[in-house]
Amino acid sequence: MNKTVLCILDGLGENPGREGNAVKAADMKNLELARENFPWTLIKASGTEVGLIDEKDPGNSEVGHNTIGSGQHIKQGLALLNEACESGEVFETGAWKQLAANASTGKLNVINLLSDGRLHSDIYKQLFRVIEQCAAEKIKLSIHALLDGRDVPTQSAMKYINDTKAHIEKCGADAKIATIAGRAILWMDRYENTPSLLTDGVKVCVFGEAPVISDVEAAINAEYKKRPNMTDEVMPAFILEPDWLIKNGDSVLLLNYRGDRAVQICELFENGKYLKPKQQAAIDKCLFAGALQYDAEKCLPKRFLCPPPVIKNTLSEYLCEHKVRQYTVTETVKFGHMTYFFNGNKFKPFSDVYEVWKEFKSDNCNNMYNLRPKKMQAIKIVNDAIKNLKHYDFIKLNLANPDMVGHTGDFEATVTACKTVDIALGKFIAACQEEKANLIITADHGNAEFMKYEDGKPRSNHTNSPVPFIVLPFASKNVKIKQGQFGLSNIAATVCLLLGLEPSPHFNEAIIE
Repeated sequence: MNKTVLCILDGLGENPGREGNAVKAADMKNLELARENFPWTLIKASGTEVGLIDEKDPGNSEVGHNTIGSGQHIKQGLALLNEACESGEVFETGAWKQLAANASTGKLNVINLLSDGRLHSDIYKQLFRVIEQCAAEKIKLSIHALLDGRDVPTQSAMKYINDTKAHIEKCGADAKIATIAGRAILWMDRYENTPSLLTDGVKVCVFGEAPVISDVEAAINAEYKKRPNMTDEVMPAFILEPDWLIKNGDSVLLLNYRGDRAVQICELFENGKYLKPKQQAAIDKCLFAGALQYDAEKCLPKRFLCPPPVIKNTLSEYLCEHKVRQYTVTETVKFGHMTYFFNGNKFKPFSDVYEVWKEFKSDNCNNMYNLRPKKMQAIKIVNDAIKNLKHYDFIKLNLANPDMVGHTGDFEATVTACKTVDIALGKFIAACQEEKANLIITADHGNAEFMKYEDGKPRSNHTNSPVPFIVLPFASKNVKIKQGQFGLSNIAATVCLLLGLEPSPHFNEAIIE
């Protein structure tokens, strides 16, 4: 068997232009040398390739790792939920009927990322349909809005607030936006990295522990004035309607559809996790549901509006069946992507014998990775992977710097992040060559290659750019890139061929011949 390594440069897409391109500005010499000397191509990492609705939809780490790990096209939560909302199917479910019936003596509270970034939410296709349905059923609706600034323009909160208010008025709904806060301030913790976001969500949305404001636009503009480069994701919490907070016995719907920042919210409402007794007692009679079931293994949540995608026959499972020794290493912010999402939304390895996972703890900086672009874990991850090259047949690693720093909208910091990754990559290429291990260098989606909009304002969101796919065949001979158009779903079969295995019949075709 040929040793093979998959190295994912998270958020590093392809952009031939230089303006606002942190990848080009970083002058990634080791990445360019790999392109010049080994077979490579560009592959698709967005749109329908990764199970989204159309070609304009940017890729993201969740659907990207789902697609790489499954070797298939999987229809994702965005498509499933949008279709169910459009058809009205979600409002025929038992979960919705329970929410509505329970809200008849109180109200329905919706926690939602107020955005059309289409990574966690799409308010125009989802929240707006809920507003319309609440108007039709005469359900009192309280919206707890999380501001984005990460998957959409950095200071765009008022657009989504105004659009939502206008739709409420248009529908004649008994609805209000009760609270606002940045997504990095309340609720949207990932992998329990910052559980205070969850308890702070209860403090604000249940107990009202935040400033009460009468003019939301003035309050937001005042924050922009204090910190001109701030993004909406770190907007402090404000209460717009103190009489519309979550009351015990209310219905609560989490309308975000992506699981990595949703599971913890489910555990809070359904199991009281993270809460002190007084906090739990304030919501223990609430009826909770989610947009999707985010974790089928743990049945979280118990009630949901739309079934999640079912993913079978993954690369990891196939390699375990063939007794391929696998090792995965990354840092906390991408650990779930390289394990749970890569393995088809499974929290545990398929085999304790043939799958080993290693996590380096990410810096606790509340997503402000631009403050420490050199201090993420890329060097540690590469050093660990090098140490384990002798012991495993297939190693996969994720270097998160371009994506996590890119999300801050800080161009210079993202350039530094890309340079750091290139230094680590140079060291890793040399080690793979010495160990005679095939190396695939690719990315899960774009981000760092487009850091500015046409008007020069900072951009921090994912892109629909293609991503590089480079094969350094240090163990295999006569490797050539096939003619044709390929995407992330073609990587699994390619890994199998480099290992010396016949690909699973469930995988899309390989990129090499």
